[in-house]
Amino acid sequence: MRKKMISLMMTVAMGTVMISGATVVKADSDEKETVKLAVWSSGAADNFQKGADEFNKRQDKINFVVEMQSGDYSQYLGAKVASNDLPDMFFLNTYTQVQQCAATDRIVDLSEEGFVTKIYDSVKDACSYDGKIYAYPMNLEMLGVYYNQELFEKAGITEVPKTFSQMKEVCEKLQASGITPFAATYKDAWTLNHLFSCLQGAAVGDYESWVADMNAGKGSFRNDNSSLEFEFMDMMKENSGGNYMDADSTSGFNAFASGEAAMIVTGEFSLLNAQSINPDLQVGLFGVPLTENEEDAKLDVDVGICIAVNQNTPHLDAVREVLNYLSDNTDENGWMHYSADSMGAAPPAMDFTMSTEYQYFKDYKNYMSNNQTRPWVYSQLVSGAGDMIGPVIQGYFAGTTDMDTTLDQLDSKFSELLE
Repeated sequence: MRKKMISLMMTVAMGTVMISGATVVKADSDEKETVKLAVWSSGAADNFQKGADEFNKRQDKINFVVEMQSGDYSQYLGAKVASNDLPDMFFLNTYTQVQQCAATDRIVDLSEEGFVTKIYDSVKDACSYDGKIYAYPMNLEMLGVYYNQELFEKAGITEVPKTFSQMKEVCEKLQASGITPFAATYKDAWTLNHLFSCLQGAAVGDYESWVADMNAGKGSFRNDNSSLEFEFMDMMKENSGGNYMDADSTSGFNAFASGEAAMIVTGEFSLLNAQSINPDLQVGLFGVPLTENEEDAKLDVDVGICIAVNQNTPHLDAVREVLNYLSDNTDENGWMHYSADSMGAAPPAMDFTMSTEYQYFKDYKNYMSNNQTRPWVYSQLVSGAGDMIGPVIQGYFAGTTDMDTTLDQLDSKFSELLE
């Protein structure tokens, strides 16, 4: 989706559409002012609708409307840009999409809004351009190793691994206790995209320079720690049970939820399925330990959804009130608490407590507070990289390619995205 959406945005940006500054139009005293938010999935629409219903109940001046766009969201948004008819608020992917829209004056600078002081500094870049914030980060997504606390205790594991050698020891203890270490999900390529993003982020070290070089056509997926990345994947293959390539994400989540496997490399968005199967499941979280340097075992955290504001909206003051509601981290009956408790979404607010503090959420906050996080690598690469990486890595897991062939394929396919 990201690739198509950006290409459409860029095409329109070079056309004849001109965006002027926003003009605030006050609604008549007896007429509600309507603010529309465009979202890209039915699940998001349902959840945001609950927030809109609550907001609309609380006041009588603004009608907050959520519109779910069926079909290709990128085509929808491209058409809206072309006709100069963007909704008041709309979803964007982070980094490149936000930067493209900001550079062409299509979205409002939100740097002075109240939510800016509430969110972690480490997530602001995802919604920024030229040092200014142009979108609100609705939720954070955490990639890492989620583990079953009960199974770790059963195997006598008292601390999470922070180095690769410690990771191998954890697998040995689990195997000795008759527990499969990793839940396999490898039939679904997108799960391997997430895994490789964690590995590559740890391997390249200075990921910002690496991302810049890659997007400029001067970099390579091959790096000084490439052999460690593939050694880590080999360890996962050896500790994922038999027929691991037949296991898709659903069967993998089920295996983790039922206690058949102790760990799974994924994001918090997968835990809702697992915890719906096993409400008593106790889950912790740690960063992927690729090297022998404990400082490299960071948590991969990035913004999942961000909301931008149309530069041309005639309802800017009303939009600000909606944003204030969505970003309120103190209202126990507000949107942020609802989304965290019902969807398992990690809010971007620094001072926030979930109604039920799961261990993985406590772990997430510790990583954030200690500045032990990095963005998702693939989310900062050119559009289409995320869709490309998973299938290539899948070939390595299936045994059809070796390390050198896999790295060559990644570089070759990435070069095609730059053309």
